[in-house]
Amino acid sequence: MSENPDRETAREPIVPASAAAALGSRFLRYLPIITIAHFLIGLPALIASLALAWFAFVQADATQKMQTGGVMPFVTFGTSNASKDGKPDISLSLTNNGVGPAILGPIEIRYKGKVIANPAELFVACCGDRRGKSLSYSTSPSTGVAIRPGETQNLINLPRTPANEAVWQAFNKERWKLEVRSCYCSIFNDCWIIEGMQGLPKPVKTCPANWSLYSEDARNRIAGER
Repeated sequence: MSENPDRETAREPIVPASAAAALGSRFLRYLPIITIAHFLIGLPALIASLALAWFAFVQADATQKMQTGGVMPFVTFGTSNASKDGKPDISLSLTNNGVGPAILGPIEIRYKGKVIANPAELFVACCGDRRGKSLSYSTSPSTGVAIRPGETQNLINLPRTPANEAVWQAFNKERWKLEVRSCYCSIFNDCWIIEGMQGLPKPVKTCPANWSLYSEDARNRIAGER
């Protein structure tokens, strides 16, 4: 007795082409909804990431401003005709009224529009001094030095004496006609320009290189030329 194998095998159902097309069409119809759903699910995470990035940026900017403000110098130009002990002494000075050190850059002084290169030229131009005449005064560097908060750098000191009475009186009057501008920087290389004794310092990227520079001219004075 022999057994014949069952020749009938199970066959997978064949999906008609029309049904597949309908399924694809349905998927395409719901695709925008699925995309929007995925976007909405990820939106809170995106917003949180943007908020954290913005907070980090604001915090970094605030920290930088605090660091800059914590060492910001504020230099002003001034003049006086008396020393601290009340003696007659005319001075031209730069004072740092800020909270950080100031590095003095170039300075330019003009009198009636004329550029003044050094103290000797100033006293000749404004006050009737003659080159070669003995005139006792003191000077300090006006460029390339740092002045601490609250410190004053006297550019010129002319104490009153019987020998320089005429020059002293003329300088006491004419010093108000001087046009003075100076540039200074902080330790972070933030720079400002001041002009005269009025107004706020003007921020600049770098100190100008085209000014007609004023200097104390100490080398020539020590050499005996003035």
